[in-house]
Amino acid sequence: MKARLIAVLLVASTAMALLGGIQHATASQSPTPPNPGEIQLNERDAGRHVTLTGDDVIVLSLDSNLSTGYGWQVQEMNARVLRQVGQAEWQPTSTLIGAPGKQVFRFVGIGAGQTTLSLVYRRPWEDAPALETFSIQVEVSDPTGRRLISAPAPAAGPAVPDPVQTIDSLPSSFNWCNQGGCTTVKNQGSCGSCWAFGTVGPLESAILINDGTTRDLSEQYLVSCNTDGWGCDGGWWAHDYHEWKIPPGEPAAGAVYEADFPYTAADDPCNAPHTHHETIVNWEYVTNSSSVPPTADIKQAIYDYGPVSAAVCVNTDFQNYDGGIFSGPSCTSVNHAIVLVGWDDSEGVWILRNSWGPSWGENGYMRITYGTSQVGYSANYVEYQASGPTPTPQPPTPTPIPSGILLVDDDAGKSYQTYYANALAALGYA
Repeated sequence: MKARLIAVLLVASTAMALLGGIQHATASQSPTPPNPGEIQLNERDAGRHVTLTGDDVIVLSLDSNLSTGYGWQVQEMNARVLRQVGQAEWQPTSTLIGAPGKQVFRFVGIGAGQTTLSLVYRRPWEDAPALETFSIQVEVSDPTGRRLISAPAPAAGPAVPDPVQTIDSLPSSFNWCNQGGCTTVKNQGSCGSCWAFGTVGPLESAILINDGTTRDLSEQYLVSCNTDGWGCDGGWWAHDYHEWKIPPGEPAAGAVYEADFPYTAADDPCNAPHTHHETIVNWEYVTNSSSVPPTADIKQAIYDYGPVSAAVCVNTDFQNYDGGIFSGPSCTSVNHAIVLVGWDDSEGVWILRNSWGPSWGENGYMRITYGTSQVGYSANYVEYQASGPTPTPQPPTPTPIPSGILLVDDDAGKSYQTYYANALAALGYA
């Protein structure tokens, strides 16, 4: 029996080792080898001199985090020597929203000569110095026979829900901002913490809608104190910390105020404990965590519960939005958290609130067509119970007129307190 047991264990351990080896090989497989004629470059190649001949293609891959609003943009290039092929391609490196990834640019030579190729990492709508720069020297020789190539088409994403669905009981347009249910647009800066802003936004609106009170809640508390390993490199919805989840050292669950833990756009330590305030009763996905719900279902959630958290795919066109209706060019790899505050069927758009400050888009908002760039992915709402009914203002209780005081025509319009004071003065008591 013992020998048989040992044999079984040996077989099992061998199978597990083989399985582990297969899994490891799958997880750590080497990148796809470059195609013939591709010259692959990254940050470490800054300052390099590159020579293109024939059909050579520069494939430049740079670290980026589009969810922050920052992205690489070509700043300098001689268009008679070098041409960018298509738009930059976004390659995610994580399933977290707000996580960094790669922006991949492709360039081909179209005329003999030399040029400096420079890119800057910045927000396109801000007049501020670039956070980073990248530059190489490119020499193009023998460009004859140049074949024009196009960038790879993005992978097909999940099916987009039917944007025409409507619910008869809902208005054709609705915006919580017009109902006094929107708080101030915030700015996440260069930290990939959009998930924290997407979490806090609906609760701030719920408090405003139900309690009539404006609360500025701390995103930094979620960034610094969560126990899920989330931070400036991405995360997911953190509503649990406003309902029941208590990080080590904290006295309770619930919202922390911005004044008690100001935003720093960095992975700072938690420095518990903090004072906790409003909590939510529950939170739910409109359908599930990994799809775009039907348009009508998102509308109903917004109408019933207030602004909702959702994800979207951000590309350079999304970043460059400065007003109007955004309908693409679209993308499919969700990488950014936002808040949907309303809709307008006459334009076929969601009203989207971003966390890139009020100078982006339409005062920090965007009108984006239903189904564009996976908008509404993982949509979810919070259930908040008002802290108590707002007392109805009551008129002051009138002071009874003391007996024996005669009112005359000249006393018209005077308060009872005035009558009383005058009477006391007349009797020598004032």
